[in-house]
Parts: sequence; structure tokens; C-alpha cells
Amino acid sequence: MELRRIIKPKKSFTDFVSLFFAIAFIFGIAIFFLILSNAYDDHIKDKFNDAITSSTAVDADSNVTEILDQTSTGIGRFNLLFPLLIVGVFGFVLVMALMAKSHPAFLFIGLIVLGVALILAAVFSNVYETIAEDDEFANQDEDFNIMGIFMNNLPLVIIILFVAIGIILYALPGKAAPGGY
Repeated sequence: MELRRIIKPKKSFTDFVSLFFAIAFIFGIAIFFLILSNAYDDHIKDKFNDAITSSTAVDADSNVTEILDQTSTGIGRFNLLFPLLIVGVFGFVLVMALMAKSHPAFLFIGLIVLGVALILAAVFSNVYETIAEDDEFANQDEDFNIMGIFMNNLPLVIIILFVAIGIILYALPGKAAPGGY
């Protein structure tokens, strides 16, 4: 059985709407890890240390502080994995674009969607920057420098994604829907 029979091709410009999914997902994950790291380092880590130290037997061979420090660095490693998240979101959106049929007339609508997506990406980028520059999150912003680069350039990331979707929808042969719209 062919993949095209299992997954029916879409016949609209909805792949450009997936830009909004990409923006919201990237922003949500970035804010989540920034807040998670801040909450763990500033509020939870010391309480865990006190609670586990007082509840651990005196003759136990575990170093509670070392274990909690390793947990903290584990949260910080999501900074290094953020580019892989971006690649994964790009892959998901581009696979969705491969399953679509689109007519070149929808490019104009796609440009309107791009404009709205760029405004939204700029707003999310500014919100992330405002949160990261707050005194409460100053240490986390330094720890999440790679994530900050992507979030500060989120409109550029969305333009690259739009161009990739446009190439898939309009430049590949045989993608236009038969009979027009």
C-alpha cells in the first residue's frame, strides 16, 4: 500500500499555518527550561539538600550535594540539546509540507501568514529576552546561552522555515493539485 493512500494529501495552504506551531513550541520549551532551571537552582535545590541530608542514615555512602549538583547540570544540558529540538521541529513541519498539495495561488496567502508569524515571533523573542534579562533569571540566561541565541533570532528561524516550506510546496515537481482550486 502506498503512503499516499494511507495519508490523504491536504489540498490547501495549511502548511504555512504550521509556522505558528513551530513558534509556539520553540517558545514554550525555551521558557519552560528557563523557569525550571531557575526554580530548581534558587528554590528547590537547597530544600532537597536539607531534606535528603536529614533523612539519610549517618553511615550511608551517598554524597547528597554531589547528586543534587549532577541533577542541576542535567537540567542545564538541555541548552546543548536545543538545536536538536529546532532540527526536530523543522523536520516535523517539512514532513507535513511533503504530504500536501498546494497551488501557487496560495503563495500570497502564505506571505500574509508569514507576516503574522514574524510579528508573533518578534513578540515571543522580546518576551523571552525580557524574562531572561530579569534579575531573577540572570544566572539561567548565562547557562542557557545557545537557547538565547535561537530565541533572540526567532524571526530569522521562522523565515528560514518559511523558505523551506515554500520550496517543498512550490518547487518540487508534481506538487500542484490537479484541476486547480
